[in-house]
Amino acid sequence: MNISLNWLTDYVDVTLPAKELGDLFTRIGVPCDGIEETATDIVFDLEVTSNRPDLLGHLGMARELAAATGAEFRPPQIPDLPTEGKAAELTSVEVWDPDLCPRYTARLLRGVKVGPSPKWLIERLEAVGLRSINNVVDVTNYVLFEYSQPLHSFDFDKLAERRIIVRRGKGGEQIVSIDETKCTLDDRMCVIADAERPVAIAGIMGGLNTEVTAETTNVLIEAAQFDPMTTRKTSRRLGILSESNYRFERGVDPVAVDEASLRACQLILDLAGGTLAEGVVDVWAKPYAAPQVAMRPARCSTLVGIDIPTERQTEILAALGLSPTLDGGRIVCTIPSHRGDLRREADLIEEVARLEGYDQIPLRHEVTHELLPPATEEVSRKRMARALAAAGFDEAVTFSFVDAEEARLFGHERHVTVDANVRKTNNVLRPTGVPSLLKACKANQDVGNAEVSLWELAAVFPAAGAAGPGALPDERRDVTLVSTRGLRVLRGAVETMVSAVAPHASLEIRPQPVPGLDGSAGGELVLGGQAVGVIGVVAGDVQHHCGLERPAAAATIAYDALLAAAETARTYEPLPRFPAVRRDLSVVMDEDVTYGQLLSAVESVAQPLRVGVEYVTTYRGKQAGKGRKSMTITLVYRSDEGTLRGEQVDEQVGAICDALKAELRASFRG
Repeated sequence: MNISLNWLTDYVDVTLPAKELGDLFTRIGVPCDGIEETATDIVFDLEVTSNRPDLLGHLGMARELAAATGAEFRPPQIPDLPTEGKAAELTSVEVWDPDLCPRYTARLLRGVKVGPSPKWLIERLEAVGLRSINNVVDVTNYVLFEYSQPLHSFDFDKLAERRIIVRRGKGGEQIVSIDETKCTLDDRMCVIADAERPVAIAGIMGGLNTEVTAETTNVLIEAAQFDPMTTRKTSRRLGILSESNYRFERGVDPVAVDEASLRACQLILDLAGGTLAEGVVDVWAKPYAAPQVAMRPARCSTLVGIDIPTERQTEILAALGLSPTLDGGRIVCTIPSHRGDLRREADLIEEVARLEGYDQIPLRHEVTHELLPPATEEVSRKRMARALAAAGFDEAVTFSFVDAEEARLFGHERHVTVDANVRKTNNVLRPTGVPSLLKACKANQDVGNAEVSLWELAAVFPAAGAAGPGALPDERRDVTLVSTRGLRVLRGAVETMVSAVAPHASLEIRPQPVPGLDGSAGGELVLGGQAVGVIGVVAGDVQHHCGLERPAAAATIAYDALLAAAETARTYEPLPRFPAVRRDLSVVMDEDVTYGQLLSAVESVAQPLRVGVEYVTTYRGKQAGKGRKSMTITLVYRSDEGTLRGEQVDEQVGAICDALKAELRASFRG
């Protein structure tokens, strides 16, 4: 934002040298990026934050400078202007959608003479980077940089039926803007129209067909307030940027709309002659009601870090035009219309700190920081990441959207979908993390990396949630794992991960069909008796859909359930003093007996000396017999009191064999 010193001094006395003035701007929160001295002026390049649209005009900067220096602020004084006729009888304004245009004003000037602008006006506009067009258009640009209020001038005689309609665009409507851009409009845009066609794109740029030219004699002056978000979206869709939309996107002063309009009329009458119609056509949906915000002086001093007397706080707020009053130990401010950024106590405290001077806050040579033990989730996540890295799994970060077909492949018919106009593909919030990681496997496969093991901790959205406007989707965090190295590798990684986070929690797999997984190699993950996820080999149709050349295994586990079982305290267990004795046992049993049933039968025999059971292999063949299989396990025994003798272990193994014969009709191979 360029600020002319000559222009600024119209409204406030400036006694500081240019360099010191630039430093002052920076200190009060408007960084000065450069100072350019010309033959007749000094121009400051100031960086204005998006929450201060009032500083995008010289009046706003003068008001700020007056508050910082104590100088008098002198806004323009607009005298009573001579009028002829009544504006309301000569034109009309209709606003069909007040949400898009909360306020629209129109004033009418007749008999103007369009021509070149005087030298002083040209110099002012050139100082802020604008070129002169003609005296009428130059005045509207001048007021824009004076009040930060964009205006537009229409050739009144070119408006069909001499009236204005503010409405949404109609699909397929077209308008050629003043910069000769051909624009196609739609119903998401706000347009200014006459009785027949659009004549301007609201808040952005006027149309070529009604612009003020040398032949114009009657001018309608528009000053309005437009919805910032609609203005921004329309500007981006049409690819048009202007000084007007830059300000409307940030918000304009709804009260100053009328004053800026009147100021433009005053200048046009001075520079182009003509007569002003009496009154203004003003459509204002909801006139401004000044909010009140309270601030506690003690809280202000505490937050800023220095003791600022209540009197000084009140003085600063008064200088900013906030009309502070003391009420029960609080400073209550009435917020003027140009300060839409002030809405809470912290905003007022920032104003006090800014004008008191951030450089007044003392620097300390130490920082006090309370050290707390890491939270359970932090410890658990680190342990999980280390365990999976040790198992050969790489962490992935993938996109949260998938195709609807991918969601259906995993049995999710209900899902959260983004508007197709925003995203035409990959527009479903993923109900499971598996499709995202399978895509990552495909990307690795395409560059020659066939063996891939990935994991991700991320949000998933398994269903659309409750129906109705404003309803939020279901959401949870899952740990998802995918590997092309086989189900046994994946299962080992899951067990390692769970053991690292929750070492004493029991994890088992309950065989059952799972959508998206192979029916013969899929099941439910059960942690501490609660179903928390699934595991298995990816089904063939899913593998084909993802374009994978080799089978993949996948697992998901609810992260919050894993955290609920987490143990963060480190436990100590001394190393065994005596060696273990291991015995292999080849159990021949019916084909339909699962390893889980075998393990359950073994564990049903209470044996304090037994410290472990390990799976070895499964054999099917003649020696096992038809309809039978041989599953080999290793039984591990150890005593804390001494080395076990062979007969002690034989007795223990014999008890296991008796139980297996009784429960599973088992026999044993030597």
